[in-house]
This record gives sequence, C-alpha cells and structure tokens, in this order.
Amino acid sequence: MTLSLQTDRLLIRDWEEDDADAALEIYGSPEVAPWLSPAIDQVADVDTMRAVLRAWIEAQPNFVVPAGRWAIVRREDGEVLGALLIRLLPPYEEDLEIGWQLRPSAWGHGYATEASHALMRWAFKDADTDELFAVARPNNKRAIATAGRLGMEWVGETDKYYDLNLQVYRIRASEFTE
Repeated sequence: MTLSLQTDRLLIRDWEEDDADAALEIYGSPEVAPWLSPAIDQVADVDTMRAVLRAWIEAQPNFVVPAGRWAIVRREDGEVLGALLIRLLPPYEEDLEIGWQLRPSAWGHGYATEASHALMRWAFKDADTDELFAVARPNNKRAIATAGRLGMEWVGETDKYYDLNLQVYRIRASEFTE
C-alpha cells in the first residue's frame, strides 16, 4: 500500500532508494541510533543504508494496514527530515507501535509531533485502528515528550518488548483529538 499524507509543513510518503543519504543522517547518527527500539547498530555508510531502504521498500507491500515505514519530508524544500513507522510489537504481535525518528538537525521544530499526529489520524480514521502504542527508553526525554504532545498516556514500564526496559505509552481512537 502506498501512503501519502500532507500537513501544512510536511509530506509523509513511502521511502525511495534515493533517500539513502538523508536516511543515513537519521540511522547513522550517534545521537539517534542508541535510542532505537529494537536496538540496532548505527548504520555505517550510505551503501548499507541503501540496502536497508531497499529491504523496507520491498517489504512495504506485504505489511497489513496500517503497518508500514515512511519518510517525513519537508514540503518547502523536499528535504527528508525523518521517519515514521507503524508495526506490530513483539512478542505476541497484537499491539501496534507507532514510532518516529528525526535527524538531529530537525529536532526542536515540532516535526515528529506533526507527522505522527497525521499518521495517527490516518490510522484511526481510515485504517480502522483501535489503539496505538509508543515505546521509549526511560532516559529518552525527546521521545517521551513527543508521546505526551501526541496525547498518549503512560501505561507503565516493561521489558516485554525487544528485551529492553521501556516506557510504554498508549492512545485509543476514542481519545484521539484532531
């Protein structure tokens, strides 16, 4: 499924292989990679990032709606600022996680909140999703603050997901506000 959503400032679209340099600014950043769940190594170079993007692009049509991975693009200049995802959380693959990652130079401008809000609106209204979860490492103040700005409620701490100690946030469709 191809997804394209717009906000006043942003476009949320499928990843393209040509996004490798921009994606490396996210997944190759020592300021971003340590916070990711599941834990992944910092992507080392553009060729590796291109291979990762190729795998995501090939997997995208096989995801069950609303799951997927998307790029966050600034409409003003076409710059890829970050990434969004919705996926099933392990181990039981019942709960849907929404996640966001931005390159450090895009931090502090409200892009993660704006993009995530648009994706949540789509998931709840058009993809008939009942609830979404976000997980964050306990010291990831940026992710925790974003979850709060999105109206997500803290529901506890667990090591159930990804074998990591994580803070868990949830929002139900009935609690989502435009």
